Amino acid sequence: MNYLIKNNDLQKLTYIYLRANLDFINRLIDDERRIMSKKKELKQYKLMNDSVARILLKNSPVALELTARIVAEILKVDYKDVLNNMKLISEDMLFSVHTVDGRSDEVIETDKYYINIEICYTRGSNRQKQMDSYVFELFLGQVRRTEEYKNMKNIIQIMIENYDYFGKGKFSYEVGFMEKSLHIPEDDIITKYHISLDNLRNIDYNSIKYEKDALKKLLYIFVCEENNLEKAYRGDKFMEKVVKTAKEIAIDKKIPFYLSEEEIRRLDREEAVEEGYANGYESGKNDGIEQNRREMVINFYKNGATFELISKSSGLSVDEIKKIIKDNKDA
Repeated sequence: MNYLIKNNDLQKLTYIYLRANLDFINRLIDDERRIMSKKKELKQYKLMNDSVARILLKNSPVALELTARIVAEILKVDYKDVLNNMKLISEDMLFSVHTVDGRSDEVIETDKYYINIEICYTRGSNRQKQMDSYVFELFLGQVRRTEEYKNMKNIIQIMIENYDYFGKGKFSYEVGFMEKSLHIPEDDIITKYHISLDNLRNIDYNSIKYEKDALKKLLYIFVCEENNLEKAYRGDKFMEKVVKTAKEIAIDKKIPFYLSEEEIRRLDREEAVEEGYANGYESGKNDGIEQNRREMVINFYKNGATFELISKSSGLSVDEIKKIIKDNKDA
């Protein structure tokens, strides 16, 4: 049905439309001001370049001892026992040709364990599946004959993450096979540890030397301001050596010591697209259009427009308009 809009209706509709959109724009401006104000309150975001971190843990003068100390704190054992019984393992020895992107950050072997350490700055289901594939390869790579099962070593995966994996505010999460309803462990053949660097950002560099959790003290270097690193670890001979080595790596490789917040967000966006979330973006965009239309209807109604007038301008039926207004009142 074609609607004919009379001059007086057109004038009224134009006034209501401009008034409604002006209110909407003013709300957007207020929201943006609040967001910008909140951003100013936040501390500058710092995160060690993952390229620096990987070299530091795997191919540096302090790599073995730093790795041993991290592993020892997680397993609650003496780091010297780990250091004296560990060796770096080549990925080619354990990962099959079928593993996609099968180069892990670090794999070490001890008399009891295979330990995989990963630097995870971005999250997503694809990234998690990649981590899982490393665990399964380490598990299956040990067995070629039936009798070898009895000599299998347990698998430990340590993920140093730029986020709180479970969102519960903890620094460390231990994950293993468990009966879900009874929470009874089934087996310790595979154990995963999610370590949240985000949990460290509220620690002041002046107080890290008094931190009782030695693992937090070891990993604080990932999030500490570069200018404060020497102050944070002053008097700790080993960590002073780690800081010096990390800075030398950045200079030698000509790479920034830190990743910027913008770079982290870019990595997140790239991973989201890779996982197919681009389709979700299109869906979200359509939802946004519908939301704007609903807000327009509500603003028209609040400014005195009749259902018929709103219908003419929005293309919605009177019943659809009434439902939007009703839902808004119920909310």
